[in-house]
Amino acid sequence: MTNIRPLKSDEGMLLKRLRLAALKDSPNSFTPTFEEISLHGDDFWHDTARQIAENPQLEVFVADDAGEGVGLVSGEVDDEGVGHIVAMWASPVVRGKGVGRLLMNAVTEFLRDNDCDRIELSVTETNQVAINLYKSMGFVFTGQEVPLREGSDLMNLTMARAEV
Repeated sequence: MTNIRPLKSDEGMLLKRLRLAALKDSPNSFTPTFEEISLHGDDFWHDTARQIAENPQLEVFVADDAGEGVGLVSGEVDDEGVGHIVAMWASPVVRGKGVGRLLMNAVTEFLRDNDCDRIELSVTETNQVAINLYKSMGFVFTGQEVPLREGSDLMNLTMARAEV
């Protein structure tokens, strides 16, 4: 059974493992590359996990399956009170088992609890599985799009939903 829980302040190495696994598994789903992010040393990951734990406007949720981290998603509230969902990923070993929906439920609840009237995310135009999940959860395309990263032909499409 998969449990969704907040990342703990002392789980920098778990954050590193999951983030690098996501970038390696799905390189066209994220703006940063595995090569860029893998340059960060362990201190960066330890510091990042502590900073996340100390910031009430930011949360990373981890999908834990039998003690093994198998997914993550981040949610952050900006200065205008808009919630942003980033870095959503589920391991291939749990795909199709509802883990993505569980992660999305956790992060949207966090953002609603932080009084976000609107929640936004971006998704690569070719990631139809994620697009279908987000649509099923009430997200719609806003018409905003930006290149995935410099030099990429792929576009990141913005989706949003109002929280009422």
